[in-house]
Amino acid sequence: MLEAAATEKRLDEQALLWAAERTTGLANWGSDTSFRQGLSVLVRAAEAMHPEPAFRAAIRARVLHILETRLRLEEDSRLHPEIEAQEIRQPLVIIGLPRTGTTISYDLLTQDPAARAPREFELYYPWPASEAKNFDTDPRIATVQKMYDTYLAHAPQLAEIQRLDCTQPGECNHGMMFHFASSNFPAEYGVPDYAQWIIDTVPEGLYRTHKRLLQQFQWKGPKGNWVIKSPHHLFDLGGLISAYPDAGLVWTHRDPVATLSSLSSMIAGLQAAVGQGGDLHAVGRSVVDTWTEAMARATRARLENPEIESSIIDIAHRDVVLDPIGSVRRIYARFGRRFTPDLEQRITNFLATNPSASRLGKHRHNAEQFGIDPAEIHTRLADYYRRFGHLLTKP
Repeated sequence: MLEAAATEKRLDEQALLWAAERTTGLANWGSDTSFRQGLSVLVRAAEAMHPEPAFRAAIRARVLHILETRLRLEEDSRLHPEIEAQEIRQPLVIIGLPRTGTTISYDLLTQDPAARAPREFELYYPWPASEAKNFDTDPRIATVQKMYDTYLAHAPQLAEIQRLDCTQPGECNHGMMFHFASSNFPAEYGVPDYAQWIIDTVPEGLYRTHKRLLQQFQWKGPKGNWVIKSPHHLFDLGGLISAYPDAGLVWTHRDPVATLSSLSSMIAGLQAAVGQGGDLHAVGRSVVDTWTEAMARATRARLENPEIESSIIDIAHRDVVLDPIGSVRRIYARFGRRFTPDLEQRITNFLATNPSASRLGKHRHNAEQFGIDPAEIHTRLADYYRRFGHLLTKP
């Protein structure tokens, strides 16, 4: 009874911080507390929805997990200063809009035995540090996979939209949740006020948290050339390049009208899986507002900043579909990496046998279903269409 009553109480930022300290026995949040800006916005946004007790409890549990993890990461840094002394060198970063072939490109690039990508189970549970010796049998795999299986039980359509295998390479937006600055929160929970904050704000300190997570994974885990991915990077390409000046950026391109329709379908499935959503037009409106801003901002950033522009290779979705090996060859040539016969064979095997590859082309959706107006997209992204329209024709 006491526990049920506690979960029904209004979410309170300070109470959540204290609760995390009690659970962990730690109280050192470090010198960088910029994460609290997003935390504060998320708490207020969730309460503005007048949430049911179960929804409030779910938000509370997620926030506490994040806060407890931050405290434990800070303690790791105190005990092991060598963690933050590590360098993250020449990462390849896939930055395309969601549903533009980013996942299949990520999967292809990580077939390279020399590549290292954060796995989904690591991004959900960054602490304790992953270890190379038991990487494939880490107990967190079962924990996260159970969550994914629950999603599929409630929304089986997700199987044809996105791979749900937590041992596979994961997206940086999962890790960005540990800074309370991720598009995952509105995708999973709605929280419209927080979604607007993501649109309006470039969160301070986000890439410090991002880099700290990669250092955590690299510390005891498998080593290799980092390959990472998230459409969320489009919001702040300047911050990304500032954190990783020698990064190579892979921007995948597909007509945003089809892309935003596909993403809306995916988010509707995710929200159904956690018992939220139902208003497809509301999902579509949020997706359009969020990702047209990200695309417009990134298009301007590369035009205004030669350092950003010189770090990017543009890849059409149609080319990833029709010539996946050729697309990887282009990326490797652009960033001075050696494309080996072994890598070509691994990619060939992946395309022939992996469920992620066989999923291509099966997802059915349309813009009208989500209230998406193609004319609006073309108007809001006029600069993007002018420059990259030649990359958007269908295969």
